Amino acid sequence: MDYTIWAELDPALKRINGRAEVIYHNNSPDRLQFLFFALDHNALKPGSAASYNLQAIASEASRSRAQARSEAAGFIIRSVSDGAGKALQWEIRDTNLQVQLPKTLASGARQSIQIQWTLPLTDKVATGARSGFEVLDDGVPIFVAAQWFPRAIAYTDYAGWQLKPFLQQGEFSTEFGDYRISLTVPANYVVAASGALQNAAEVLSPDQLAHWQAPSTTPTHMVDEIQARDQRATSTGESIVWKFAGEDLRDFAFSASPAFMWQIQMDNRGRKLQQFYPREAAPLWERFGLAAIQHTLTVFDTALFPLEADSISIVNAAGFGMEYPGLATIATRPERPLPTAEQPAWNRSTKYDFIGTVIHEVGHNYLPMRVNTDEREWAWLDEGLVSFIEYRAEHSWEANFDVIYGEPRTIAGYTDSASSQPIMSSADSLHRKIDNAYNKTASMLNTLRHLVLGEDVFDLALANFARNWQGKRPMPGDFFRAMETTAGTDLSWFWHSWFYQSHSIDLAVAGIRIDDQNLPITPAESIEPSALAHTVGKIRQFVVDKSPHLADAYTESLADPLPEITPVSAANEHNESGTKHWYTLEITNHGEGLLPVPLQLIFSDGSQHRITVPAQAWMRAREQLALQLQLVKTLTGVCTDPLWLTPDTNRNNNCVEVQSP
Repeated sequence: MDYTIWAELDPALKRINGRAEVIYHNNSPDRLQFLFFALDHNALKPGSAASYNLQAIASEASRSRAQARSEAAGFIIRSVSDGAGKALQWEIRDTNLQVQLPKTLASGARQSIQIQWTLPLTDKVATGARSGFEVLDDGVPIFVAAQWFPRAIAYTDYAGWQLKPFLQQGEFSTEFGDYRISLTVPANYVVAASGALQNAAEVLSPDQLAHWQAPSTTPTHMVDEIQARDQRATSTGESIVWKFAGEDLRDFAFSASPAFMWQIQMDNRGRKLQQFYPREAAPLWERFGLAAIQHTLTVFDTALFPLEADSISIVNAAGFGMEYPGLATIATRPERPLPTAEQPAWNRSTKYDFIGTVIHEVGHNYLPMRVNTDEREWAWLDEGLVSFIEYRAEHSWEANFDVIYGEPRTIAGYTDSASSQPIMSSADSLHRKIDNAYNKTASMLNTLRHLVLGEDVFDLALANFARNWQGKRPMPGDFFRAMETTAGTDLSWFWHSWFYQSHSIDLAVAGIRIDDQNLPITPAESIEPSALAHTVGKIRQFVVDKSPHLADAYTESLADPLPEITPVSAANEHNESGTKHWYTLEITNHGEGLLPVPLQLIFSDGSQHRITVPAQAWMRAREQLALQLQLVKTLTGVCTDPLWLTPDTNRNNNCVEVQSP
């Protein structure tokens, strides 16, 4: 796919006027009668499928959003023609543009399509759209142009065209393409965009150009607060053209405003790290923004593959965080203009929301921007995998980071609720998308990593999947097979229970016998451990340790010591008598979910041993597992899942004290 686009941002009328030449390469084995392009902004129009989907929610927030969208016009298509300028037949099908070709497009052939359009932009916050405008208190706008041009819809060998309408929950399914973009904006505007800036000498001052051509490894202002103040106050009525280009991009987005301050820094791989923000966001962004981008790339490069990119940018604009190739929008701003010795400019939750959102949205440069998953169908395959790696990145920022996704204990209530759905549910059908696609996926992948496969095996399998599918479009089955192949083990039971079904798990110690004699047991407390990132994950070094200037009033040290993880043992060290007894542990699962059973055995001499019963032991045991152990020590206590590696729904029945006969 090749896009050449000329577009003009009209701030007065709050619209984009554009024309594009699209060269569609038919890489499929099929002859194509039609081409389809996404018109995602049509989801805002009254009468769209998305508008009725919004009304079905029946809440005050949805009614307010529907009202804000009542004047939305969506895409206004001016013309569609072939490369010679001959008009083609076309129809708008809700959020899709269907173009009939003059003759079928053969496999291996290509077709030039020319499209002219106008896109009126809407209030980004009021309409709940990813794209649109925000007006700051002094009347200065910030524009975010996302899904702003007709984008070629994916055609796959497994499903044909992805023609589901855009309902604003299932996200995007697009093709890789080469982009040449010319953006005309007012001369006092700064532009952030996907791709690489092509005409820096024409749009930057000599000082800016020097910084651009030789970026520092420390943060440098391209536009500082004084320059941004002048931009906000000055409009000559003149225009300037910013040109960008990118190869093998999944999409292209840009943001423009006279309010933008602009910082740049180069990382150790030669990637330009950039952030664009108004003065209202400056205290928070200048403290953490570029460092958060760099930390994200370090963690994701290690977990998946080194990301090849000219630049990675974040932009501050109201609404909610969203990702595009090389560009992410993030809404977070501090509450107070100036910090004090006792109180930063930001609240505790604001700090962690900002850094966490940077990690999540920048992490999407790997998935789905390079590993090109079908977001319209499978939300978890990008959101869940990114949230899983985000968990490690957040926990390694500082010890007390308020991590949202990835801890198995946090999904126990969801898995036990009536609204629980399988992870393998279509994105648009998810009732609680965050709980399901983000947190449940991330949490169960942590369980798979730490309880089922082990860190070394899991990490190699995930990296092999990402590297082998970079530049391709994997389906869920491709992920499942890739993990199993590298791990060298069957995981069908795991996918079935935790991805294809909405199972829960509730492990309990139901009884203990010694030499066929029942022992009295009493419930014991299951003490909540630290996050698994700090126990089995063994994260003990943090970004703030290496860069103390990133610590603030909310930063705390890790209070608890690293727990000693006793190696798997049959616990048969000889005691004084050397007498061996057969203990039978009756372990019950009151749920349907299938997982290995981690057990902690506590003995009268104070020692503890941990063993893990493989999931396959449940295949014949069904609801209750009778585990027989020959021990020489006197057993005084048993706990299931002592490190909380599973989403156990009831911790009150996990641990018991055992009375000797």
